[in-house]
Amino acid sequence: MPFPFSAANVNSSSIAAAAALVARSLYILASADSVVDLMTLNTIKVNVSLVEELIGCLLTCKPGLSCGLVKSFISPSSSSCPSHYVGVFLDDPSGTQFPSYADDTSRFVWNFLADRTSTLAGNKSSCTGKCGDEGEVCVGAEVEGGGRCVVSTTR
Repeated sequence: MPFPFSAANVNSSSIAAAAALVARSLYILASADSVVDLMTLNTIKVNVSLVEELIGCLLTCKPGLSCGLVKSFISPSSSSCPSHYVGVFLDDPSGTQFPSYADDTSRFVWNFLADRTSTLAGNKSSCTGKCGDEGEVCVGAEVEGGGRCVVSTTR
């Protein structure tokens, strides 16, 4: 029998603690110094409220995909209940913002990750799906006012 996966059996504090442990471990591994600065290590924190918001957006029907975080990146096309099916993109990542290419959950996750791992493009141009320079992707193209070009390796 499959494990019943829902917001009720997901502990946001445990997720945040695990994320902090992974981030600190990566910092230690990436550090060129043999001695790690504990002050810097202790400044690596996880945004627990963001974790809780993501749980509400991705694991519940209320607010589900009608939450503010999702609406800041995409215009959900279906019900507010998120799909837990792993989506497959049929086009390059910048084409995934359009409902015909992927489901709402996949489009939101891609936009969210592209935004969180990005730097603003040099021209800071607005976009409606494609950006001019290589390495740039259009994030948030579905929301009113259009998206913005950012440099991101999210694929």
